[in-house]
Amino acid sequence: MKIYISADIEGITGITHWDETEKSKSDYQKFAKQMTDEVKAACEGAINAGAK
Repeated sequence: MKIYISADIEGITGITHWDETEKSKSDYQKFAKQMTDEVKAACEGAINAGAK
């Protein structure tokens, strides 16, 4: 099984306003880490399900 994961910061858990996606905003680093964690979890789940 092959998978394709596409991620953007606008779609992660916790984003409620477009401003939160801008690098100049104070919460950006928090949301960037959240996005990394969510993509990592998706990858781990796919691997556990048999993706190569």
